[in-house]
Amino acid sequence: MTNVLDAVGQWTMHSGPLYQRLATAIRTAVVRGDLPPGTILPAERHMARMLAVGRSTVVGAYDLLRSDGVLESKQGSGTWVSGAERNSASKGGQPESLGRAALSENDTLIDLATASLPAVPAVREATAALRGDLFDQLLSQTGYSAVGLAELRRAVATMYSEEGLPTTPEQVLITTGDQQALSLLTQHLVETGDSVVLEDPTSPGMLDLLRHRAVTIRTTRSVASAGERPLLDLVNRASPALVYTITALGPEGLVSERDAILRLAKGLSGFEGAVIEDTSSRQLVWDDPPPYLASVVRDTTVFTVGSMSKLFWGGLRVGWIRGDENAIVRLSRAKARADLGTPVLSQVVSAWLLHRRAEIREGRQVEVRGRIEEATRIIAELLPEFEITPAAGAVALWLRMPRGASRPFAETARRRGVAIVPGDSLSADGASDAYIRVAIGGSPSIFEAGIRRLAAAWSEFDRTPAIALRPADPLV
Repeated sequence: MTNVLDAVGQWTMHSGPLYQRLATAIRTAVVRGDLPPGTILPAERHMARMLAVGRSTVVGAYDLLRSDGVLESKQGSGTWVSGAERNSASKGGQPESLGRAALSENDTLIDLATASLPAVPAVREATAALRGDLFDQLLSQTGYSAVGLAELRRAVATMYSEEGLPTTPEQVLITTGDQQALSLLTQHLVETGDSVVLEDPTSPGMLDLLRHRAVTIRTTRSVASAGERPLLDLVNRASPALVYTITALGPEGLVSERDAILRLAKGLSGFEGAVIEDTSSRQLVWDDPPPYLASVVRDTTVFTVGSMSKLFWGGLRVGWIRGDENAIVRLSRAKARADLGTPVLSQVVSAWLLHRRAEIREGRQVEVRGRIEEATRIIAELLPEFEITPAAGAVALWLRMPRGASRPFAETARRRGVAIVPGDSLSADGASDAYIRVAIGGSPSIFEAGIRRLAAAWSEFDRTPAIALRPADPLV
């Protein structure tokens, strides 16, 4: 998979519609020998996800190349480069793509794309606590729980209530991470032909979910960056079935103002659709975060989504949905059909950690503040032309490029041995294409090495012809 992506390189540089650009890049890679005969190409949907484009773009490119005899396909066997039997290229000892991309002797790709932190030390304490009577009692149960363990539901409800959003355990559904929460909600709330309003930039996971549904995606600037007015204006024009917002620490690392949330709640009063407020990063906000939207809105359906990932550890894979009791029951039935319940061991550890949330949060915030300060210093030194959006506790930094489009730059960076997130992959229509997101969760030395590779990538990218520096076409 990575070999194919490396081979097509800065495919958006070519002329014509997107599908034609991709076809040209694949054909060039075949002629150049980077994709030898027999090389298997990713399935259309998978390739589309990797390139952050619509599936129709990949379908069009593959169709064009098949008609020219460059590619072959067979039902159930996939698509591969013509001239040899399927998968024969893997036997020819094609060089490792990462070895060719890396700047140094290190043959690994430095990951500045994954916005997560190592586990807090308390996770080790929590797992150590799973012994004796507690463990025996746990193992005596069936291990299946479609709504979630009662103890964890109580812990989540207590957290919300203490933070100004009165909640009962019956209003909480435990999910396998934030992504399953969003998946269950979109299935429940969105029907074919509906409109959905998103902020730009937004969650890539939410974009993936909606792009696989026959809905119209409309976008506006985030409440955190522009206040409530742009979102409310769009809601009034579009009459969407669903609004999705990240009011604290979305991709930009910003936090909505308290008054903006109050005005947003007032403007949404009586809204006939539903709202999802994603609060997965809220616990990392340095100062007091704004109120939960569900705590101040009237006559509007609001689902509040959260997870253990940012504050505690992504490896727990535990999230939740807070909403109306009747809706939680319906969602739990859909979850049972999907996986019969979130792993019980992770739920027990999560409940233990949530009971110690205040102490853990204080230490995590100190850690993140130090990471942001050091990362900001390194970026300012090595990428002085990039504009850094001040962050208030996020695990990634939002950088504005001096010029050019984010996706081809990300492709250049990958060949140089560092992975970043192009802004247009967090954008439904490419409006954030002038930005990149850089994660700060790795060790300081690894982060600095990654930024040095990114600086080298920028030096290469900035010398490319003018066509490569124009904004990319909108996604299709």
